[in-house]
Amino acid sequence: MSRTATAPKLAVLLIVAALAFVAAGCGDDDSGGGGTTAETVGDTSTPTTATDEDTTDDETTDEDTTDDAAAPDPNDTAAVEDTIRTWILEGDCDLMTDKFLEAQTFDDNPKRACDTFEKLFTPPSYGADAIEITDVEIDGDKASAEVGGGGIDITSEYDLVFEDGTWKIDKASLS
Repeated sequence: MSRTATAPKLAVLLIVAALAFVAAGCGDDDSGGGGTTAETVGDTSTPTTATDEDTTDDETTDEDTTDDAAAPDPNDTAAVEDTIRTWILEGDCDLMTDKFLEAQTFDDNPKRACDTFEKLFTPPSYGADAIEITDVEIDGDKASAEVGGGGIDITSEYDLVFEDGTWKIDKASLS
């Protein structure tokens, strides 16, 4: 009986661990920053939508102009790379779409799924320098990238979407 109850938890743990391991590779590509990736991604995931001052519906707020300011830059591949690196190293639920979070945890309730993911996440034993991200392509509010390298002949394809002012991982698969 207990074997049946622990099987789904073990499956989730193995999938998360395998995906993180395979996705990261063992390369040494520090061409796109590092060091402050978590701060960069964190800053873009919480756009300001209004000030502390009272405003009325007729007044212009930051929210009215956020759409233009938050539009993805088709040349900002560093933001896509930062999202992937930060997610691999820190496992931040805010960098995942609800669809991807559900795929990682088999739970369609985003809050519970995030709690499960955070409990099961184990930071890798390697750092940002070991993650090689190549072939970043941005097309409007969608992006893709290959992750791997460093002598391991396995790569993962990441698909991202631009949501709530930041890039979020929507899908990851072995390629």
